[in-house]
Amino acid sequence: MAISTNSIIHYTDSFDILTLILKEGFKVKYCVEKLNLGKSGKSHAAHPMISFCDIPLSDSEQHFDAYGKYGVGLSKEWAVKNGVNPVLYIDKNSLFANSLYELIKERRKSNTNLTKKQDSEILQIKSYAKNYSGLLKRKEVNNPNYKFYDEREWRLVPPKEKLNDAIFSLNLSYFNKNKESLNESISDCRFEFSSKDISYIIVEKTSEIPKMINFLRTDYSDKCTAKELDILFSKICSTEQIMEDY
Repeated sequence: MAISTNSIIHYTDSFDILTLILKEGFKVKYCVEKLNLGKSGKSHAAHPMISFCDIPLSDSEQHFDAYGKYGVGLSKEWAVKNGVNPVLYIDKNSLFANSLYELIKERRKSNTNLTKKQDSEILQIKSYAKNYSGLLKRKEVNNPNYKFYDEREWRLVPPKEKLNDAIFSLNLSYFNKNKESLNESISDCRFEFSSKDISYIIVEKTSEIPKMINFLRTDYSDKCTAKELDILFSKICSTEQIMEDY
């Protein structure tokens, strides 16, 4: 049995959000990452990103509970073409955690010797980092020892030049006070895909499959040929089916 899929899957909360993604592509948003490094090292910030995973559908029940029961899966060829990369999981007490924190401390210094490019590269690396385990309190999940490593997350983190020079790393206090306007400032940054890139379309209930077929016929048919649309219908499944049959 495969321990990862040949696709990356983005999960979301609702049918409406899923259809919006299918029509307009992925919208980049700031996401909070609380990174603990060593005994007292912390780097809590919000970075612009789109998150995916490559967990096999048969092992996705926990992921549904935390991140939503609707989703779209795309080929890893699309992922590679768009610069998507697996997350770098870090045990907070590891030697690597200490090394990364030393870099972060250096860029925080007022008299740092880092160039702007080096500073930017450190932030880019950090934006792909996540603790191996820690607290997850989200939707139906409240687990102080949640193993993030099991999520098999992939991220698309656009470089600053694709974000209209918006701030790349945001202090959490500032982000929490200005979340809506900050996300609006990068709302034009989108990543599109074609019907040929799609591996799965996942709805929550099996009874929603005809509704998705109708959406594809009426609002998506201009994006693909009739043959491609027929193939797309075969890629629709539900979380109900996955949990019962996989």
